[in-house]
Amino acid sequence: MSLKRERRMYQNPVLELLSQSGPKMMVTFHLFVIGCQLWIGNTQNNFEGITTTHLSVFVLGIITWTIAEYLLHRYLFHIEGDSKWLKAFHFAMHGYHHSTPNDANRLFMPLVPALLFLGLFFGMFYLFLGNLTWFFLPGFELGYLLYSFIHYSVHTRRAPKGFEKLWHHHLLHHYKEPEKAFGVSSRLWDRIFKTLP
Repeated sequence: MSLKRERRMYQNPVLELLSQSGPKMMVTFHLFVIGCQLWIGNTQNNFEGITTTHLSVFVLGIITWTIAEYLLHRYLFHIEGDSKWLKAFHFAMHGYHHSTPNDANRLFMPLVPALLFLGLFFGMFYLFLGNLTWFFLPGFELGYLLYSFIHYSVHTRRAPKGFEKLWHHHLLHHYKEPEKAFGVSSRLWDRIFKTLP
């Protein structure tokens, strides 16, 4: 599997640099943010420790990520339109990845958009969950991190034993059926929403 970059994403050197990310940087970043959120959540609880409710909300965050992964990929990252802004958005979020799927420097969401999405999700979740967001969002973010690691691995390594179907599922999305197989870390939602290849 070739991992060399076939082309630049942007001519602007600053945008080109900001569009790159890698597993070491992004795993460190997300684990740090997850730890900070859990610490803040614990301060909201007067450092009395993580309760069963907190743990349940954390696990619910991980599960919620799986449906968010499917919906974001299907409806946001594959959004189409004629406007210049929409085309630029699609290219930055997902179009480049489809044109150069094995660019190992762009398989994790870069830092700036990751921060923007985290801020957006934090605000949205806080409206409904209040201080429980400090436990829900870390679970959601851990789900994202696991998805990112799987996505990176699909494009850079052969499938480990037992994961061949999952690898094949995502590669079908890239190379044969881009309007199907939107799940990366799970095929569950493709089954439910009838988008299995």
